Amino acid sequence: MDFSQLFKTVDTVAPGYGTGIFTPTHFTVLFLEFLFIALTAQKFKRLDETKRKKMLRNLALFIIINETLKDIYLLIIGQFKWENLPFHLCGINVIIVAVHLLTGKKKAAEWLYATGLPGGLVALISPNWSKLPVLNIIYWQTNTIHTAIALYPILLLIGGFQPKPKRFFSILPYFLILLVVIYPLNKVLDTNFFFLNYAPEGTPFVVFETLLGNPGFILAFAAILVVVWTLLYLPWREKNVQKA
Repeated sequence: MDFSQLFKTVDTVAPGYGTGIFTPTHFTVLFLEFLFIALTAQKFKRLDETKRKKMLRNLALFIIINETLKDIYLLIIGQFKWENLPFHLCGINVIIVAVHLLTGKKKAAEWLYATGLPGGLVALISPNWSKLPVLNIIYWQTNTIHTAIALYPILLLIGGFQPKPKRFFSILPYFLILLVVIYPLNKVLDTNFFFLNYAPEGTPFVVFETLLGNPGFILAFAAILVVVWTLLYLPWREKNVQKA
């Protein structure tokens, strides 16, 4: 077993060690992650209300501690950069998980359903950390935190949370404001928060950048978001109409 890349990051890992995207290793890890989500969801269904709250709290704490330890680890090895600030979508979702843990606000749950669930799953399916090998600390940190971020809103749904299009449109301006702020911030810091500066290398999103150029590829991202949000909220819209 080769542990030579154990402490490397995406920026320092040696070429040729990556797990890649849509490779046997990637599919195996992805299967295990989806299996974990499914089994955890099944277990959550069987729990009473008190134990459900405890599991949600533990999952939230895991997400927060996981991200915090990652930053401490990067500081220790001298690899903490502007890119590691919590301005990626996953970083924002860690903050919203903390808000939900402390307040239980439905708007926080709505945000996590609208962005954490699809964002976490897309990240797992098309990871921008594919340069890293399996025997690497950051590889498993990124996999576990994105799995947990996708799982959290799923457990909220099982626990009785019902997304509402009206509530979604009330939080959408905050999302758009973030984009407006982060786009120029990326230019100043030479970062790629929300993947607005360029398509992440090694992911299928590079195709959009090749076809539409930069910043034209952002239009493709916007179109995908509209489709994803439509699919996410269509069942709830029908349910609300039936109730009315």
